[in-house]
Amino acid sequence: MPGKSATKFLKKHPPFSLLDDQTLRKLTDVLTLELYPAGTQILKQASKPSRGLYIIKQGSARIYAQTSPDQEYDIDFRGPGDTFGFLSTDADRLLDVSVQAISDTVCYVADKASVMKLLDERPEFSEYLMPSYFPKREEGHSPAQHIRDMLHDSSDKVLFTTPVRDLANRDVVRARADISIRDTAGLMHSHHTSSLVIVDQSDRPVGIITDKDLRDKVLVQRVDPGAPVGDIMSAQLVMIEGSDFCYQAALKMISHDVHHLLVMDAGRLSGIVSSHDFMVMQVTSSLMIVREVENQSSVEGLASSSGKIMGLISLLLGEGARASSIIRIITNINDQIERKILDFAVKTLGPPPVPFCWIIYGSAGRKEQTFKTDQDNAIIFRDPQNEEEALRAETYFGRLAEFVEDAFLRCGFALCPGDFMATNRRWRQPLSVWKGYFIAWIDTPTDEAIHDAANLFEFRGLYGDMSLAAELKTHLMNTMKKQKIFLKAMADLTTDYRPPIGLFGSFITEKSGDHANQLDLKKSCLTPLNNIIRLFSFEYNIAETSTSERIDALRTVHPTVKAAGDDLAHAFEFISLLRIRHQLERVSMDLKPDNFINPKKLKSLEQRNLKEICKLISGLLDDIEKKYCMGAQL
Repeated sequence: MPGKSATKFLKKHPPFSLLDDQTLRKLTDVLTLELYPAGTQILKQASKPSRGLYIIKQGSARIYAQTSPDQEYDIDFRGPGDTFGFLSTDADRLLDVSVQAISDTVCYVADKASVMKLLDERPEFSEYLMPSYFPKREEGHSPAQHIRDMLHDSSDKVLFTTPVRDLANRDVVRARADISIRDTAGLMHSHHTSSLVIVDQSDRPVGIITDKDLRDKVLVQRVDPGAPVGDIMSAQLVMIEGSDFCYQAALKMISHDVHHLLVMDAGRLSGIVSSHDFMVMQVTSSLMIVREVENQSSVEGLASSSGKIMGLISLLLGEGARASSIIRIITNINDQIERKILDFAVKTLGPPPVPFCWIIYGSAGRKEQTFKTDQDNAIIFRDPQNEEEALRAETYFGRLAEFVEDAFLRCGFALCPGDFMATNRRWRQPLSVWKGYFIAWIDTPTDEAIHDAANLFEFRGLYGDMSLAAELKTHLMNTMKKQKIFLKAMADLTTDYRPPIGLFGSFITEKSGDHANQLDLKKSCLTPLNNIIRLFSFEYNIAETSTSERIDALRTVHPTVKAAGDDLAHAFEFISLLRIRHQLERVSMDLKPDNFINPKKLKSLEQRNLKEICKLISGLLDDIEKKYCMGAQL
């Protein structure tokens, strides 16, 4: 029997941490210890219910459902401290999911009788486990059947063709903020729901309570169950229109880091949708890829998750998703992968000698990633107090950068051709040095300085002490105010990149070579547009980094964007969509993705659209050239 080691382990993980010592000892007395090598199927769909509750001590497992002989969908991933077992009260009910060990996995197993006794005798134990193991379900409707029904014979469509209102639970349980936490838990239990919406006198949502809130704030933190539920409710309400598609709901959940969305119709609450409603989407769901990334324990595992992004892009394009939505989803997933790699690095190297922030720039900094992009990153760290600390910082962050660069390569992120990476000592410096860089580039805008500024000024913090990135951003904005010489140099760089349109409105393409009769969509179209919006943002001290966010911020302050904001937003959307589509076609043919397209192969409407966009960009570049050549006031 596992004995004291099991007791010590279980005390760290709810719901076992909620049990008193005597009850916990009784439980550990009946535990057995079992080992499952990687790949072992621990539980099999359509077999008899499991013989007990499995508690993962070491390793990880995936829970999945099979809907046909050649289709299966991941439902969840679980690691140390998590449980599985599906202890059905119906002895004849067959398992409707399978469980497989992802890595070598060690489990404590508690027999069914002991667990059922705990569920009956200990309400806190029951309240924690019941929503997971006995969810509300339509009669005779298993998760596998539910998956099959939702997919309608096409696993590639449900997220992007289904309105949120069709997925949402319309039986929303409501309560007022002054009822007790105990009564709230009773309502949720009687309605078999994992969430409850707090409303005011006019039935307007003002907060939300989930089963996680009850576990974390009441059972673990021991908040008085008699206190008003308003004391522990979350006031962060994220809403979505019922007519929006499910992929938009998935995007909102990722960007706001929430698991429930309130569904609104005509300004009124009509339903609620949770992340569990998307659990059957596997690779085709961005939520599942993010969850998979979060549960990986090695760089090899992250590389596998990263490889699924192409399938997601294919799905999004096939269902007509907007380029901006695709870009945001892929950027969020890539951000998660990078943060996980940095977690691995810090765990391997130990705590840093001084606080630091990992920053990214380029397309990652602008939140405009599609397929894997170059490694554009740097390190800001707090100024060391003495030479010894400075030496330790240089050694540590050098090793950190090397670790991350290698891991990024294994996950498909190419090296930056210009060496704008943290492995270059120039780009891992104390905050004071970074501030000095920015002042020098702005005060003395040589060609090299403008080149560096064009890359680094679009940075954002990704990992670590984010206050360092915030302080550097504030310093940049304050330093750049009314710096006419710098803006003139940035305008010169902007007007160096022209769209591929001739005097008589025809496309200018490569004359010979591998790309004969083609144009570079990124260099000739997307880069000039990004450069224009960046210059406008610098003129008006806009701190946002993404092109879309900059356009939105400039609409109220910049005369040009006030007049042409919709056209600029459309231009960015259209060019980005052409580029994503072209790259996916290349990858599907086992070719390296690039940015070269033959405009004659576009549909006639697409050709006209691209020509109009090129004319718009050319006109704006002409205006910029005139303004700065004439020395006009900003």
